[in-house]
Amino acid sequence: MKKILIVTGELSGFNYVKELIPCFSEHLKVYGVLLDEVPGAERILDSKELIAFGLFESLSKLPSIWRGKKIIEKFLEEKKPDAVLLVDFPGFNLKIAEIAKKKGIKVFYFISPKFWAWGERRIEKIKKFVDRMFVIFPFEVELYQRYAVNVTYVGNPLKDIVRPVVSSTEFRKKYDLKEPVFALMPGSRFSEIKYLLEPMLEVSKRIEGTFVLPVASSIERNYMEAAVKRINPEVFLIPEEERYNLLFSADAGIIASGTASLEAAIAGLPHVVVYKLHPLTFAIARRVVKISFVSLPNIIAGEEVVPELLQERANPEDITLTLLDVYKNKEFIKKLLKEKVSSKLTGGAIKKLCQEILKEV
Repeated sequence: MKKILIVTGELSGFNYVKELIPCFSEHLKVYGVLLDEVPGAERILDSKELIAFGLFESLSKLPSIWRGKKIIEKFLEEKKPDAVLLVDFPGFNLKIAEIAKKKGIKVFYFISPKFWAWGERRIEKIKKFVDRMFVIFPFEVELYQRYAVNVTYVGNPLKDIVRPVVSSTEFRKKYDLKEPVFALMPGSRFSEIKYLLEPMLEVSKRIEGTFVLPVASSIERNYMEAAVKRINPEVFLIPEEERYNLLFSADAGIIASGTASLEAAIAGLPHVVVYKLHPLTFAIARRVVKISFVSLPNIIAGEEVVPELLQERANPEDITLTLLDVYKNKEFIKKLLKEKVSSKLTGGAIKKLCQEILKEV
């Protein structure tokens, strides 16, 4: 049986891979660098050993990242898989692409490194080391074609994944939530939680309503409970698997920039996008980022459909005023999210990705 190694980093990519592995495992021996064990795959490394975010936040993780790279390199040498599938996580995965390609292993990449945001430095590596690029935003196809990269738009997996399990009425009744309901999503990385959780909780004390916070599986629940108890014990903590029920049931939200913001957009949830980095990391990023917006809904729309509060503006005062404005105009924002964001994305991504890769392995 032919073999494939899947390398993931952060939670969003891992969630997609969980859906993909059952399709692969019927035809291939699957190995993985994964956040958790997944039926149908043999995990060779825990992704948590590799995850760090921000230039300065990453320094303490360098020894662990170096060890992880060596483990993967040894695996590629000894097991000689027929292909690797790299999922997002470009700072690490482009290094793995180079290693695999030099060993004669076919390299697939799912969820494009955002060279269109960070400049074109990475495009030469992609051309050299990636056999096929599978993208999840339609506008990325033309950008890659300019550089003669073999690119395929497979759809966006969130279009299929972002679905409520219960109705809004059932969800609110389950937790006895009083209107209005606000979603708090401070991110899935500890570096995000460090900067964003406290301002969000401070906002929850300033606005009348019920605030609900799904706890990402990558974050210790005890840490979140302690912060909530200290700042506002009235905030509801719910399991991560309830987050889509929340997005479809809430009236508005405060969402960290990233996958969660796009999930909220697909759910039609009006929200404020917030983000904060180490000041030096942000200063460097501001010099190299080539786009007008940071949130995926606004990038897809090509205009501001949800407000963005970054760095010093991600403070309780500004977030409170902006959230109140979003809540006031929630119906208009819902309409924009549907017309300018969700309608531009298609589903079926995981099935199409599986079919495309199986043709070539």
